Amino acid sequence: LIPRRFLSRLPLLLAAWLAATACAQPVTAPLPERPVRPQLVVATQGMTPIRLQQVGVRAQVSGNLALTEVTMVFHNPNRQVLEGELQFPLLDGQTILGFALDIDGRLREAVPVDKARGQAVFEDVIRERVDPALLEVTRGNNFKLRVYPIPANGTRQVVLRYAETLRVRAGGHVYRLPLEFADTLDAFNLEVGVNGVRSAPVIARGPLDALSFERSGGGYRAQIARERFAGRGMLEIDVTPLPGPLAFTQLYEGKTYFHADVPVPVREAARSVPNSIALVWDSSGSGAARDHAREFALLDAYFGRMRNGEVRLTRVRDVAEPVQRFRIVEGDWRMLRAALEATPYDGATNLGAVTVDPAAREYLMFSDGLSNFGERAFPVTRVPVYTVSSTAKANPVLLRQLAEASGGRHVDLSIDSGAVAAHRLLTATTRVIAVAADGATQLLLPSPYPTRNRITIAGELTGSATQLRLTIADPGPSASVRTIEVPVRAGEAPFDLAASLWARYRIEALEAQYDLNRAEIRRVGQAFRLPTRETSLIVLDRVEDYARHDIAPPPELMADFQRLRQGAQRARDDDRKRHLEQVVARFQEKVLWWNRDFPKGDKVVPQAVVAPAQERRDRAQSEAERAQIQESRRAESPPASPAPAPVARSAAPSAGRMNQSIASADAALAGQAGKRDAETTASIRLQRWEPDAPHAVRMRNASKADLYRIYLEQRASHAASTAFFLDAADVFFDKGEPALAVRVLSNLAEMDLENRHILRVLGHRLLQANRPHLAAVVFRQVLALSPEEPQSYRDLGLALAGTGELQKAIDMLNEVVIRPWHGRFPEVELIALAELNALAATAGQTLDTSRIDPRLLVNLPLDLRVVLTWDADNTDIDLWVADPNGDKAYYGNRLTWQGGRMSLDFTGGYGPEEFSLKRAKPGKYKVEAQYYGDRRQSVTGPTTLQVKLTTKFGLPGQKDQSVTMRLKDRSETVFVGEFEVR
Repeated sequence: LIPRRFLSRLPLLLAAWLAATACAQPVTAPLPERPVRPQLVVATQGMTPIRLQQVGVRAQVSGNLALTEVTMVFHNPNRQVLEGELQFPLLDGQTILGFALDIDGRLREAVPVDKARGQAVFEDVIRERVDPALLEVTRGNNFKLRVYPIPANGTRQVVLRYAETLRVRAGGHVYRLPLEFADTLDAFNLEVGVNGVRSAPVIARGPLDALSFERSGGGYRAQIARERFAGRGMLEIDVTPLPGPLAFTQLYEGKTYFHADVPVPVREAARSVPNSIALVWDSSGSGAARDHAREFALLDAYFGRMRNGEVRLTRVRDVAEPVQRFRIVEGDWRMLRAALEATPYDGATNLGAVTVDPAAREYLMFSDGLSNFGERAFPVTRVPVYTVSSTAKANPVLLRQLAEASGGRHVDLSIDSGAVAAHRLLTATTRVIAVAADGATQLLLPSPYPTRNRITIAGELTGSATQLRLTIADPGPSASVRTIEVPVRAGEAPFDLAASLWARYRIEALEAQYDLNRAEIRRVGQAFRLPTRETSLIVLDRVEDYARHDIAPPPELMADFQRLRQGAQRARDDDRKRHLEQVVARFQEKVLWWNRDFPKGDKVVPQAVVAPAQERRDRAQSEAERAQIQESRRAESPPASPAPAPVARSAAPSAGRMNQSIASADAALAGQAGKRDAETTASIRLQRWEPDAPHAVRMRNASKADLYRIYLEQRASHAASTAFFLDAADVFFDKGEPALAVRVLSNLAEMDLENRHILRVLGHRLLQANRPHLAAVVFRQVLALSPEEPQSYRDLGLALAGTGELQKAIDMLNEVVIRPWHGRFPEVELIALAELNALAATAGQTLDTSRIDPRLLVNLPLDLRVVLTWDADNTDIDLWVADPNGDKAYYGNRLTWQGGRMSLDFTGGYGPEEFSLKRAKPGKYKVEAQYYGDRRQSVTGPTTLQVKLTTKFGLPGQKDQSVTMRLKDRSETVFVGEFEVR
């Protein structure tokens, strides 16, 4: 997602190296290399890429299982502390077991944490400039490792451990390790141990010809060390396992788990292809990364077997397109192929948009399985579904389960050769139809089909030994059923992987119905210390951080953790009790403001309007004043510390607690009898956002007929730019192509798996485009990703209000009110309260408000309201509103002469900042936004902001208009729009 100049070849490897270890074919030729480069996001513009200095690899192979530990030392040559984010995929069958980070010269092991909490904690401790690291699953078997800090002109050490089941080759197994870690390493060390084999391992391929195995105990060992190492290619080690079944056991948390690898004689029979099939072709933006040449070769074989029939093609992106029908005559599918080759790949992936075709007797689906738009799953069919993927960045678990649950098969073209893939697709084969054991429970198979003539199974022993019974069904005219028995005994062949593999199989089974099984996925992930879609692995610097966030630390910190934990829990309970009273007190202050009458004439003491340039200079000279304002704000905000001091409050807020601008206004109003103006009307004029980027200008100048073609021409060059898709969508909306506009917008869901910042932009833009149902789906994803941020609840609540689900909307907004938040989210409760009360007052139906404190149920209608939000964390954007008097409301002037109220300043990210005016003086009100600055450590691109202008807020005649804009440079100011009150 970032320009190439920000990436080092260091490839922090993982992808190349982890992906390649899984690539294998059951042939004697070298296995295909399909390296998948990771993305390392580590620098701001102008920074030198971080360099990988040293790599140490330790591998332990036992039979068909392998554990690999990779130690990486990175050097930051810049004078700025950086956060590193490594994005990498694993392939089917590979499992992350853990990682460790160096803290004060010693490695500290990661511990499991709820995914959303892990993310919130990581960002919280970053703000305190301490050392966290976080490993997360995004979608499918894709991972993200974040480390902070990588010190200026210093190094950081990360240790990553992963496990895999080795692939079969020529009757044996092969262990693979990519060696192209970086251009040149200062040092490289490799140590490999092999047990449970018949003979010494053989180096089948690779540049390390000096590596040789020697006897060591009951197995073999080899090691090698190199300086100034410029590794290239792949190391392949052939191992010959002992004959017969292999069963490993592990005692974990008082229970004995086993993993068995069982040879199964496979019988096959050619299957017939029906003459009416449904072809689902994933045409989303990510579909362009698939290997279409290999896919077409597979279809050649498939239609050669069909000979004659009908194909009902459905292209699926953000929506499913109408079905197209194609005839296959004597295996000729040229017309269908031409249609597929002409497919533009664009938009998000919504596999749930496909509808069941009653005429289809078989489904063939080509997709990466990474469905990221919409909330429905692929429909359940009564006929077999065969799934095909051809990229390493995929969700093979979902695709395999979807296929095998229907009686079909999954074909992975990123691993299998064309011949093997065609054979798998067109052949019926032996499968396990039942498994039982008297002395074991929780029996799990990753697949009922043998892989390279072997079945793997894991379970939990309930006794000292058991006899597994696998019931096998063979296909073909002479179909038969047979039983294979496998003995398993506790304590035999111990290997520290059996429990993790059982847990991984359990999680994969639960993933088939992810939304229903999220809690169990979270429980299993935490119990077995595995990263999942619900759990992450985290390393924190101080035991106080573990206690404050209630995260069980590694064993060496547990004693101190238990001592601190009780006090931290009391502090959290006290914080919750104080929070509601603080909100009530602040809301009462706001009610006092709303009940006051403000003058609508000219200001008593005229003041010149400060020119923007002069104001910027003034702001630069008054940082101390701004810091004082922020410190006052923090004093009023809910404390972020674990043990805040009690806050004494009277029953009603005193005048002394009003801010200084309110007190000044009271003095100025003394002796004035303000009369309410006659009834007024207000209109909104938004500044049209027309970026001057060449791509935007070209699309705006294009004819409607040529627009999509021109957009596609430019898409490949801007695939990593949120700005490009936002600009393009605006053009499509302006030219009367709303369906294409939504498709273009939906690309944001494909850009960076589970990036909540980008998803927030997408959700807000969908709301602006009057697509609240789609926005609600997006904001549900954001809430799942970041429940520790109040904006997640507020955004979803407003989207639900747009869908007419008003009860759910006010319940969601009430969550913003009642939960204690970090002090960097000042007055967010009051903003959500205003929206909650406005919804309840204008609903036109009775809503249940029993969960809401009655002291907070007061609607405060407004003539004018402005709300500013933005997508970037650790970023300060300021809202300015200038009234007809030239009086500007902003963070330093929170109450204007005529009563315009500005909410507290958000300096830590997202907003909202709110301007409220109960009674508007006739004239024009100018709305601007200024980018004050940011403290971001990594590249996220220009900040995208959303501004909503509202008239008659909280009244039946309420009208809203919104705009999405971008700010790039510190101190940049943009004109958003204006109200005109008559």
